[in-house]
Amino acid sequence: MATPDFSQLGGNTDVEKRSFWSRPEGILGMITLAGVAGFGLVYFNRIIEFLIRATSNILELALLLGALGVLIFLFTSKDVRTAVFFLFKTLMRSITGTVIQLNPIAIMKIYIQDLREKREKMQGQINILAGQLVKLNKKITENNESIKQKFAEANKANAMSDKPGMREAAQLATIEGAGLQEMNEKLLPLQRNMKNVLAFMEKVNQSADYIIKETEIKVRLKETEYQIVKDSSNALKTAVSIFKGDPDKKFYFDQSMEYIQDDMSMKLGEMKRAMDLSMDFINGVDIQNGILSDKGEALLEAYNKGEFKIVQLDAPIQPLNLGPAPQKDAGYKNLLD
Repeated sequence: MATPDFSQLGGNTDVEKRSFWSRPEGILGMITLAGVAGFGLVYFNRIIEFLIRATSNILELALLLGALGVLIFLFTSKDVRTAVFFLFKTLMRSITGTVIQLNPIAIMKIYIQDLREKREKMQGQINILAGQLVKLNKKITENNESIKQKFAEANKANAMSDKPGMREAAQLATIEGAGLQEMNEKLLPLQRNMKNVLAFMEKVNQSADYIIKETEIKVRLKETEYQIVKDSSNALKTAVSIFKGDPDKKFYFDQSMEYIQDDMSMKLGEMKRAMDLSMDFINGVDIQNGILSDKGEALLEAYNKGEFKIVQLDAPIQPLNLGPAPQKDAGYKNLLD
């Protein structure tokens, strides 16, 4: 017997040759149309009531007939039907593409899980078929044993044909044996067919296991590659963002830098103004200190020379020559420069 070709068990890879309705977006489209039809059936009574109320008014009837004419034109126009079909097809494909883009790896894993469930179902059917084959073999074997017994009974009855009723018993046993033989002759082709089907199913099971494992390996490899590419892309985006910067975050950074610069300028201005305002007071204190210091040195020198005169209550005060006054702002001129 020729070995069946299992090369196509994994499904047709030529997706582009399939019709629109056999693709995922076509299936989604059929589900959508079924939902619309179900909605129409649920609200069928309300639609009929609306039509009855609408026809009760001549103006509404005219508008309804006009709308009906437009609908008939739209449904009978080939260009409109083609445009609506392609629009519907594009919409379904966009929805399907959006679902795929959400998590393509998860969809691939769901497909593998579906293959596993189908394989488990097929294994259950193989077990049922194997059990039926065992029952059929047992039935054929039991029939063969019954045939031998019936023919033995017929021979015994023929040997005792001189006794009353033996001839009829021999004939009945022969008929039963012939019926069992006819049953086995009809069951044997069925048994052979079941054996062939079971052998084919076993090969399909082995091929399905190979296909599932191969697909699972491909998915794991693709998942690893996809994760590496995503991580590399994220790392590259992070590296590029260091040079380009996040526009939103960079805006707040620039605003913060500008605020700090303005605040520093304002505080430095306030400090300079405060120091300018207090400079006259500081200079006056320095001048007074300088005058008192010079006056003290002059008095000390006069005291050492014996020229110091103690203040008398009735004596006039003599002015002292203390020299030129120190220059104003001499010590704080360049404090903030």
